[in-house]
Amino acid sequence: MRVLALLVILLFGAGLFFLLAYLLRKRFPKATLGLWITGLVVSLFLLALWLIEMSGGQRNALYRQVQYGLSDTTLQQFLYQQEDFKEQGLLLASLASSGLRQMATIEPDDKALINQQVAWMAAYVADEEQFPAWNLRSDWEQQAFFLSHAAIVLANYQALTLDEQYGDHLTRICRFLAAGITRSRYKHLASRPGDSALRPQDNAAALYALYLYDQYYAEELSQAASEDWMHYIEKELRYEDTKLPCAGFTATNRCRLSSVGGSLAILATYSTAAELPIAKDFWREFRYYYKETFINVLANIQNVMNDAPIPEFCEDSVVPLDACDGYQHVFAQYAAANRQDWITYYQLNNSFLIDDLLNPPNEVWSMAPQHQIMGLIKLSARLCASTKHR
Repeated sequence: MRVLALLVILLFGAGLFFLLAYLLRKRFPKATLGLWITGLVVSLFLLALWLIEMSGGQRNALYRQVQYGLSDTTLQQFLYQQEDFKEQGLLLASLASSGLRQMATIEPDDKALINQQVAWMAAYVADEEQFPAWNLRSDWEQQAFFLSHAAIVLANYQALTLDEQYGDHLTRICRFLAAGITRSRYKHLASRPGDSALRPQDNAAALYALYLYDQYYAEELSQAASEDWMHYIEKELRYEDTKLPCAGFTATNRCRLSSVGGSLAILATYSTAAELPIAKDFWREFRYYYKETFINVLANIQNVMNDAPIPEFCEDSVVPLDACDGYQHVFAQYAAANRQDWITYYQLNNSFLIDDLLNPPNEVWSMAPQHQIMGLIKLSARLCASTKHR
Protein backbone atom coordinates (compact mmCIF):
# COMPACT_ATOMS: atom_id res chain seq x y z
CA MET A 1 0.00 0.00 0.00
CA ARG A 2 2.91 2.35 0.63
CA VAL A 3 4.17 1.75 -2.92
CA LEU A 4 0.66 2.35 -4.25
CA ALA A 5 0.58 5.66 -2.35
CA LEU A 6 3.85 6.64 -4.02
CA LEU A 7 2.48 5.75 -7.45
CA VAL A 8 -0.65 7.84 -6.88
CA ILE A 9 1.41 10.83 -5.76
CA LEU A 10 3.81 10.45 -8.69
CA LEU A 11 0.88 10.17 -11.10
CA PHE A 12 -0.63 13.46 -9.98
CA GLY A 13 2.64 15.24 -9.21
CA ALA A 14 4.68 14.41 -12.30
CA GLY A 15 2.18 12.69 -14.57
CA LEU A 16 0.62 15.99 -15.63
CA PHE A 17 3.94 17.20 -17.04
CA PHE A 18 4.48 13.93 -18.91
CA LEU A 19 0.93 14.01 -20.28
CA LEU A 20 1.35 17.58 -21.55
CA ALA A 21 4.71 16.69 -23.04
CA TYR A 22 3.13 13.81 -24.93
CA LEU A 23 0.19 15.88 -26.19
CA LEU A 24 2.39 18.79 -27.30
CA ARG A 25 5.31 16.78 -28.67
CA LYS A 26 4.65 17.68 -32.33
CA ARG A 27 3.41 21.26 -32.06
CA PHE A 28 5.89 22.54 -29.47
CA PRO A 29 8.97 20.30 -29.45
CA LYS A 30 11.09 22.71 -27.39
CA ALA A 31 8.40 23.15 -24.77
CA THR A 32 7.97 19.39 -24.75
CA LEU A 33 11.59 18.91 -23.74
CA GLY A 34 11.13 21.34 -20.85
CA LEU A 35 8.02 19.49 -19.71
CA TRP A 36 9.82 16.15 -19.82
CA ILE A 37 12.69 17.56 -17.75
CA THR A 38 10.31 19.20 -15.27
CA GLY A 39 8.34 15.96 -14.90
CA LEU A 40 11.55 14.03 -14.31
CA VAL A 41 12.79 16.49 -11.69
CA VAL A 42 9.44 16.44 -9.90
CA SER A 43 9.41 12.63 -10.00
CA LEU A 44 12.90 12.41 -8.51
CA PHE A 45 12.03 14.94 -5.82
CA LEU A 46 8.87 13.09 -4.79
CA LEU A 47 10.70 9.77 -4.88
CA ALA A 48 13.41 11.25 -2.65
CA LEU A 49 10.81 12.41 -0.12
CA TRP A 50 9.24 8.93 -0.12
CA LEU A 51 12.62 7.24 0.32
CA ILE A 52 13.54 9.50 3.24
CA GLU A 53 10.48 8.21 5.04
CA MET A 54 10.62 4.59 3.86
CA SER A 55 14.32 4.19 4.65
CA GLY A 56 13.73 5.18 8.26
CA GLY A 57 15.84 8.31 7.99
CA GLN A 58 13.02 10.63 8.93
CA ARG A 59 11.83 8.34 11.72
CA ASN A 60 15.32 8.14 13.21
CA ALA A 61 15.71 11.92 13.02
CA LEU A 62 12.42 12.39 14.88
CA TYR A 63 13.49 9.77 17.42
CA ARG A 64 16.75 11.62 18.09
CA GLN A 65 14.92 14.92 18.56
CA VAL A 66 12.40 13.38 20.97
CA GLN A 67 15.15 11.65 22.93
CA TYR A 68 17.11 14.89 23.12
CA GLY A 69 14.13 16.79 24.47
CA LEU A 70 13.16 14.12 27.00
CA SER A 71 16.76 13.90 28.24
CA ASP A 72 16.97 17.62 28.92
CA THR A 73 16.95 17.99 32.71
CA THR A 74 15.99 21.65 32.35
CA LEU A 75 12.77 20.66 30.61
CA GLN A 76 12.12 17.96 33.19
CA GLN A 77 12.54 20.51 35.99
CA PHE A 78 10.23 22.89 34.14
CA LEU A 79 7.51 20.24 34.03
CA TYR A 80 7.92 19.50 37.73
CA GLN A 81 7.89 23.15 38.76
CA GLN A 82 5.23 24.75 36.55
CA GLU A 83 1.81 24.23 38.10
CA ASP A 84 -0.01 25.72 35.11
CA PHE A 85 1.67 23.40 32.60
CA LYS A 86 0.64 20.01 33.99
CA GLU A 87 -1.80 19.06 31.24
CA GLN A 88 0.71 19.88 28.51
CA GLY A 89 3.28 17.74 30.32
CA LEU A 90 0.76 14.94 30.61
CA LEU A 91 -0.07 15.06 26.90
CA LEU A 92 3.63 15.09 26.06
CA ALA A 93 4.26 12.03 28.24
CA SER A 94 1.30 10.23 26.66
CA LEU A 95 2.45 10.85 23.07
CA ALA A 96 6.15 10.37 23.73
CA SER A 97 5.65 7.09 25.60
CA SER A 98 3.46 5.82 22.76
CA GLY A 99 6.03 6.73 20.12
CA LEU A 100 8.91 5.29 22.12
CA ARG A 101 7.01 2.06 22.80
CA GLN A 102 6.56 1.59 19.06
CA MET A 103 10.18 2.58 18.45
CA ALA A 104 11.38 -0.14 20.83
CA THR A 105 10.04 -2.79 18.45
CA ILE A 106 11.95 -1.21 15.56
CA GLU A 107 15.22 -0.55 17.43
CA PRO A 108 15.47 -3.28 20.08
CA ASP A 109 19.07 -2.29 20.79
CA ASP A 110 17.75 0.99 22.21
CA LYS A 111 15.20 -0.68 24.48
CA ALA A 112 17.17 0.02 27.67
CA LEU A 113 17.34 3.75 26.88
CA ILE A 114 13.69 3.82 25.85
CA ASN A 115 12.68 2.05 29.06
CA GLN A 116 14.61 4.64 31.05
CA GLN A 117 12.84 7.52 29.32
CA VAL A 118 9.38 6.02 29.69
CA ALA A 119 10.17 5.18 33.35
CA TRP A 120 10.68 8.82 34.32
CA MET A 121 7.49 9.80 32.50
CA ALA A 122 5.57 7.08 34.34
CA ALA A 123 7.01 8.28 37.66
CA TYR A 124 6.07 11.83 36.73
CA VAL A 125 2.40 11.10 35.99
CA ALA A 126 2.11 8.80 39.04
CA ASP A 127 3.52 11.44 41.40
CA GLU A 128 0.72 12.41 43.77
CA GLU A 129 2.38 15.72 44.60
CA GLN A 130 2.56 16.67 40.94
CA PHE A 131 -0.99 15.50 40.27
CA PRO A 132 -3.13 15.85 43.41
CA ALA A 133 -6.07 14.37 41.47
CA TRP A 134 -4.75 10.95 42.46
CA ASN A 135 -6.01 11.60 45.98
CA LEU A 136 -9.22 13.38 44.98
CA ARG A 137 -11.25 10.37 43.91
CA SER A 138 -14.46 12.35 44.35
CA ASP A 139 -13.38 14.59 41.45
CA TRP A 140 -12.54 11.81 39.02
CA GLU A 141 -15.78 12.22 37.09
CA GLN A 142 -14.36 15.61 36.08
CA GLN A 143 -10.85 14.37 35.29
CA ALA A 144 -11.17 12.50 31.99
CA PHE A 145 -8.13 14.22 30.49
CA PHE A 146 -5.83 13.46 33.41
CA LEU A 147 -7.06 9.90 33.90
CA SER A 148 -6.91 9.01 30.21
CA HIS A 149 -3.41 10.22 29.49
CA ALA A 150 -1.99 9.04 32.81
CA ALA A 151 -3.39 5.58 32.02
CA ILE A 152 -1.85 5.66 28.52
CA VAL A 153 1.58 6.47 29.98
CA LEU A 154 1.35 3.78 32.66
CA ALA A 155 0.06 1.20 30.16
CA ASN A 156 2.95 1.96 27.81
CA TYR A 157 5.44 1.68 30.66
CA GLN A 158 3.97 -1.62 31.81
CA ALA A 159 3.90 -3.11 28.31
CA LEU A 160 7.49 -2.05 27.65
CA THR A 161 9.10 -3.11 30.92
CA LEU A 162 6.65 -5.76 32.23
CA ASP A 163 7.06 -3.94 35.54
CA GLU A 164 3.70 -3.72 37.29
CA GLN A 165 4.66 -1.31 40.06
CA TYR A 166 1.97 1.06 38.78
CA GLY A 167 -0.50 -1.74 38.09
CA ASP A 168 -2.82 -0.68 40.91
CA HIS A 169 -2.86 2.90 39.59
CA LEU A 170 -3.64 1.72 36.08
CA THR A 171 -6.37 -0.68 37.21
CA ARG A 172 -8.05 1.93 39.40
CA ILE A 173 -8.13 4.44 36.57
CA CYS A 174 -9.36 2.06 33.89
CA ARG A 175 -12.08 0.49 35.99
CA PHE A 176 -13.29 3.96 36.92
CA LEU A 177 -13.27 5.16 33.30
CA ALA A 178 -15.15 2.11 32.08
CA ALA A 179 -17.79 2.35 34.79
CA GLY A 180 -17.97 6.14 34.62
CA ILE A 181 -18.62 6.36 30.89
CA THR A 182 -21.20 3.59 31.04
CA ARG A 183 -23.18 5.02 33.95
CA SER A 184 -23.03 8.61 32.70
CA ARG A 185 -26.27 9.89 31.27
CA TYR A 186 -24.35 11.40 28.36
CA LYS A 187 -21.77 8.56 28.07
CA HIS A 188 -19.00 11.10 28.56
CA LEU A 189 -16.93 12.25 31.52
CA ALA A 190 -15.92 15.88 32.00
CA SER A 191 -12.33 16.56 31.02
CA ARG A 192 -11.38 18.76 33.97
CA PRO A 193 -13.00 20.55 36.93
CA GLY A 194 -14.80 23.69 35.83
CA ASP A 195 -14.91 22.68 32.17
CA SER A 196 -18.19 23.87 30.68
CA ALA A 197 -18.45 21.13 28.06
CA LEU A 198 -18.08 17.38 27.65
CA ARG A 199 -15.43 16.63 25.03
CA PRO A 200 -15.67 13.59 22.72
CA GLN A 201 -11.96 13.72 21.83
CA ASP A 202 -10.87 13.38 25.45
CA ASN A 203 -13.29 10.52 26.00
CA ALA A 204 -11.92 8.82 22.88
CA ALA A 205 -8.51 8.97 24.58
CA ALA A 206 -10.14 7.32 27.62
CA LEU A 207 -11.37 4.49 25.43
CA TYR A 208 -7.89 4.11 23.97
CA ALA A 209 -6.52 3.80 27.51
CA LEU A 210 -9.07 1.05 28.15
CA TYR A 211 -8.02 -0.63 24.91
CA LEU A 212 -4.38 -0.71 26.09
CA TYR A 213 -5.49 -2.11 29.45
CA ASP A 214 -7.46 -4.88 27.74
CA GLN A 215 -4.49 -5.71 25.53
CA TYR A 216 -2.20 -6.22 28.53
CA TYR A 217 -4.59 -8.01 30.85
CA ALA A 218 -6.58 -9.86 28.16
CA GLU A 219 -9.85 -8.41 29.46
CA GLU A 220 -12.86 -6.75 27.79
CA LEU A 221 -13.16 -3.75 30.07
CA SER A 222 -13.58 -1.35 27.16
CA GLN A 223 -16.41 -3.14 25.39
CA ALA A 224 -19.50 -1.77 27.13
CA ALA A 225 -18.09 1.74 27.50
CA SER A 226 -17.08 1.86 23.84
CA GLU A 227 -20.46 0.67 22.63
CA ASP A 228 -22.34 3.14 24.84
CA TRP A 229 -20.09 6.02 23.77
CA MET A 230 -20.45 5.25 20.06
CA HIS A 231 -24.21 4.79 20.32
CA TYR A 232 -24.63 8.14 22.06
CA ILE A 233 -22.58 9.98 19.45
CA GLU A 234 -24.46 8.35 16.58
CA LYS A 235 -27.83 9.12 18.16
CA GLU A 236 -27.31 12.54 19.74
CA LEU A 237 -24.13 14.33 18.73
CA ARG A 238 -23.84 14.31 14.96
CA TYR A 239 -23.60 17.92 13.87
CA GLU A 240 -25.62 19.24 10.95
CA ASP A 241 -25.18 17.00 7.89
CA THR A 242 -21.96 15.34 9.06
CA LYS A 243 -21.26 12.29 11.17
CA LEU A 244 -18.88 14.32 13.31
CA PRO A 245 -19.54 15.61 16.83
CA CYS A 246 -18.63 19.09 17.98
CA ALA A 247 -15.58 19.69 20.16
CA GLY A 248 -17.75 19.99 23.26
CA PHE A 249 -21.40 19.73 24.28
CA THR A 250 -23.61 20.35 27.28
CA ALA A 251 -27.00 19.08 28.40
CA THR A 252 -28.69 21.94 26.54
CA ASN A 253 -26.30 22.61 23.65
CA ARG A 254 -24.84 19.83 21.54
CA CYS A 255 -22.36 22.27 20.02
CA ARG A 256 -21.13 24.30 22.97
CA LEU A 257 -17.63 24.23 21.46
CA SER A 258 -17.33 24.34 17.69
CA SER A 259 -15.31 21.67 15.95
CA VAL A 260 -11.96 22.69 14.54
CA GLY A 261 -9.39 20.69 12.64
CA GLY A 262 -7.35 20.04 15.77
CA SER A 263 -10.19 18.69 17.90
CA LEU A 264 -11.37 16.36 15.14
CA ALA A 265 -7.85 15.17 14.33
CA ILE A 266 -7.41 14.18 17.99
CA LEU A 267 -10.81 12.47 17.96
CA ALA A 268 -9.86 10.52 14.82
CA THR A 269 -6.46 9.61 16.29
CA TYR A 270 -7.68 8.04 19.50
CA SER A 271 -10.90 6.48 18.17
CA THR A 272 -8.87 4.77 15.44
CA ALA A 273 -6.13 3.69 17.85
CA ALA A 274 -8.83 2.14 20.05
CA GLU A 275 -10.13 0.28 16.97
CA LEU A 276 -13.64 1.67 17.36
CA PRO A 277 -15.91 0.98 14.36
CA ILE A 278 -17.18 4.56 14.40
CA ALA A 279 -13.64 5.78 13.66
CA LYS A 280 -14.16 4.88 10.00
CA ASP A 281 -16.98 7.43 9.76
CA PHE A 282 -14.95 10.03 11.64
CA TRP A 283 -11.96 9.64 9.36
CA ARG A 284 -13.96 9.66 6.12
CA GLU A 285 -15.87 12.80 7.09
CA PHE A 286 -12.79 14.50 8.51
CA ARG A 287 -10.85 13.99 5.29
CA TYR A 288 -13.76 15.18 3.17
CA TYR A 289 -14.38 18.39 5.06
CA TYR A 290 -10.96 19.32 6.42
CA LYS A 291 -8.23 17.86 4.22
CA GLU A 292 -6.85 20.16 1.56
CA THR A 293 -4.42 18.96 -1.10
CA PHE A 294 -2.16 20.56 -3.68
CA ILE A 295 -2.44 18.45 -6.87
CA ASN A 296 -2.68 15.41 -4.57
CA VAL A 297 1.02 15.69 -3.71
CA LEU A 298 0.97 17.85 -0.58
CA ALA A 299 -1.75 18.06 2.03
CA ASN A 300 -2.68 20.16 5.01
CA ILE A 301 -5.62 20.17 7.38
CA GLN A 302 -7.89 23.19 7.42
CA ASN A 303 -8.94 24.61 10.73
CA VAL A 304 -12.56 25.00 9.65
CA MET A 305 -14.59 23.48 6.82
CA ASN A 306 -15.98 25.22 3.77
CA ASP A 307 -14.04 28.42 4.44
CA ALA A 308 -16.20 29.16 7.47
CA PRO A 309 -15.01 31.87 9.85
CA ILE A 310 -12.67 30.82 12.65
CA PRO A 311 -14.81 30.29 15.79
CA GLU A 312 -14.37 32.82 18.53
CA PHE A 313 -12.18 31.48 21.33
CA CYS A 314 -11.38 28.47 19.17
CA GLU A 315 -8.44 27.63 21.47
CA ASP A 316 -11.06 26.35 23.92
CA SER A 317 -11.81 23.53 21.48
CA VAL A 318 -8.27 22.11 21.69
CA VAL A 319 -7.34 22.62 25.36
CA PRO A 320 -4.60 22.12 26.57
CA LEU A 321 -2.88 22.96 23.27
CA ASP A 322 -1.64 26.53 23.15
CA ALA A 323 -3.09 27.43 19.75
CA CYS A 324 -6.17 26.65 17.73
CA ASP A 325 -4.10 26.18 14.58
CA GLY A 326 -0.91 24.20 14.01
CA TYR A 327 -1.50 20.86 15.72
CA GLN A 328 -4.16 19.41 13.45
CA HIS A 329 -1.59 18.34 10.86
CA VAL A 330 0.50 16.14 13.17
CA PHE A 331 -2.52 14.48 14.78
CA ALA A 332 -4.05 13.93 11.35
CA GLN A 333 -0.91 12.13 10.21
CA TYR A 334 -1.00 9.98 13.37
CA ALA A 335 -4.64 9.17 12.60
CA ALA A 336 -3.75 8.38 8.97
CA ALA A 337 -1.07 5.94 10.15
CA ASN A 338 -3.57 4.33 12.52
CA ARG A 339 -6.05 4.00 9.63
CA GLN A 340 -3.28 2.88 7.24
CA ASP A 341 -4.41 5.62 4.87
CA TRP A 342 -1.00 5.88 3.29
CA ILE A 343 -1.96 8.36 0.59
CA THR A 344 -3.01 10.93 3.19
CA TYR A 345 -0.04 9.95 5.35
CA TYR A 346 2.50 10.64 2.60
CA GLN A 347 0.74 13.77 1.37
CA LEU A 348 1.01 15.23 4.86
CA ASN A 349 4.53 13.88 5.24
CA ASN A 350 5.66 15.59 2.06
CA SER A 351 4.45 18.87 3.52
CA PHE A 352 6.30 18.16 6.77
CA LEU A 353 9.57 17.33 5.04
CA ILE A 354 9.49 20.49 2.95
CA ASP A 355 8.72 22.52 6.07
CA ASP A 356 11.58 20.77 7.89
CA LEU A 357 13.96 21.95 5.17
CA LEU A 358 12.84 25.54 5.70
CA ASN A 359 12.38 25.33 9.48
CA PRO A 360 14.62 22.60 10.96
CA PRO A 361 12.94 20.89 13.94
CA ASN A 362 15.99 21.42 16.15
CA GLU A 363 15.39 25.17 16.10
CA VAL A 364 12.82 24.60 18.84
CA TRP A 365 15.59 23.95 21.38
CA SER A 366 16.63 27.61 21.25
CA MET A 367 13.17 28.72 22.42
CA ALA A 368 11.72 29.21 25.89
CA PRO A 369 10.93 25.99 27.82
CA GLN A 370 7.16 26.25 27.33
CA HIS A 371 7.64 26.48 23.56
CA GLN A 372 10.06 23.57 23.66
CA ILE A 373 7.40 21.45 25.39
CA MET A 374 4.79 22.31 22.76
CA GLY A 375 7.30 21.64 19.98
CA LEU A 376 8.11 18.31 21.59
CA ILE A 377 4.42 17.43 21.58
CA LYS A 378 4.38 17.90 17.79
CA LEU A 379 7.58 15.89 17.34
CA SER A 380 6.20 13.10 19.54
CA ALA A 381 2.97 12.93 17.53
CA ARG A 382 5.01 12.68 14.34
CA LEU A 383 7.13 9.93 15.89
CA CYS A 384 3.94 8.04 16.76
CA ALA A 385 2.85 8.28 13.13
CA SER A 386 6.21 7.28 11.65
CA THR A 387 6.59 4.20 13.88
CA LYS A 388 3.07 2.84 13.38
CA HIS A 389 2.64 -0.50 11.55
CA ARG A 390 6.33 -1.06 10.81
